[in-house]
Amino acid sequence: MSAALPLPGLGGHAAVLRAMGRKVGRVWWLLLPVLGATALATMSNQPLAVAGTFCVTLAIALHLAWWAAANALLGLNDPLSAHLMPGQLRRLRESALGVFFGVAAACGGLLGLVFDHGLAFTMGAAALMLSFAICLRWPVMWLVIWVLPWIALPPLRELPLALQVMGIAREWHARQPFTQTGAVLLLLGAGLWHLFQAGGAAHAQSWAQRQRVQHLMTMQGSATTAWPRGPLGWLGRCFQWAHPLWREYLLRTARPTTASVTARAEFAALRGQHWSATGSTTLLLFVVFLIAEVALLVFLPDRAGRVIRAALPGLSIGLMSAMIGPFFGLDATLHQTRREQALLSLVPGMPRGVEMNRVIGLRLLRHHLVLWGAGVAMMLVIQALAPGHDDGWGSPLLGLNFAAVALPATLLVWRDWSRQGLPKGARVAMLTMLMVALTGLSIAATHRWHIPALWQVAASVLVTVALGAWRWRALQRMAPFWPVGRHAGE
Repeated sequence: MSAALPLPGLGGHAAVLRAMGRKVGRVWWLLLPVLGATALATMSNQPLAVAGTFCVTLAIALHLAWWAAANALLGLNDPLSAHLMPGQLRRLRESALGVFFGVAAACGGLLGLVFDHGLAFTMGAAALMLSFAICLRWPVMWLVIWVLPWIALPPLRELPLALQVMGIAREWHARQPFTQTGAVLLLLGAGLWHLFQAGGAAHAQSWAQRQRVQHLMTMQGSATTAWPRGPLGWLGRCFQWAHPLWREYLLRTARPTTASVTARAEFAALRGQHWSATGSTTLLLFVVFLIAEVALLVFLPDRAGRVIRAALPGLSIGLMSAMIGPFFGLDATLHQTRREQALLSLVPGMPRGVEMNRVIGLRLLRHHLVLWGAGVAMMLVIQALAPGHDDGWGSPLLGLNFAAVALPATLLVWRDWSRQGLPKGARVAMLTMLMVALTGLSIAATHRWHIPALWQVAASVLVTVALGAWRWRALQRMAPFWPVGRHAGE
């Protein structure tokens, strides 16, 4: 609350920074991947490998720390404080700009030490940081900024106008790098400044919308497949087209057997996190990309290979993220449906006791593994169909690096669900940032130490099998999974 008070002088800024620091301090573990990657770099015989790895991974960690800082600062910009506390909005904006420019300069300097062109990296870091803040301010912008450009920009950047604009930007940077950097940073800073609102009806409406979306995205809201009306609702139903079809199939083929009963119970308990919803989303993305690929081959045959391979990194990450998405929402969904689980446990044919853990545990893991395997297969198919030269170990399928990191994490479904309490948004955010950091290390291992992504996937499979055999024995000693959270307070 102290951050909302308009303290005189620098005290108000210090209060804002202290409130921000309390949340940023929780991500101290980001130093662990930095130190781990630096330690691995000592095995390389390349000169300056240790220093270069430390600088690159520290820059990535600073970007993730900015994510937490921006979320904290935007969280302080509530409508009541902005309207009733004189000076609070200005101090928020000034503090945000100070942190923004400081982190951007640090990231640009670190990457400039390794790759040169420090000013260009400073502009790139600032643009990336502003995109994070925009997505935190309007969560729907994740789709606009991080999904659509990977599909739309590769063809567009081949247009003569785009080539001319990029040429002008490069020439300007070559002649006046400081002027260009200053102009870009001022423009980005102005964008960040206006992300903070000054109260009023529009601020209250956007704040309420942001709170609702964050409530769902941080896994504290109701996981449901009931979509609202309007374009977003229509889009959501399109992405989950198979969900109602599978429900009708289960009801049509219902039998009093363990397999049929658990399949229906699982559908009711998992709601929107069920594999049918995730699979339909990914299949739709896959089909859309194949249609776009055919269109490029027909209308731009001379540029198709270059454009498609430029889009592969983002598309592969998008496919794998869609496939592994239910893993992040599983805690909240099962906690929200714990009352339904208590009733479903009484249905004839539903396994009980240790048998429940075996059946439900295997079904949960099997669904995640099938989705994971389908995502990897889709990425390999997309790469095989892409025209042009195969880049070998340097192939831009970054989704395979994410797949290698995500596979062992799926074993977290084999835990004592009877002690699962209310999911914390901070836990999901930290797990997400940890996955991002480990994926960055995996990508670095591919491109810096020439360890193919497929080799990392194979090693991940072996590690997962070994950990799964150990975890399966522990599964037999746990209390029955459902209803979730009944022993959380013990």
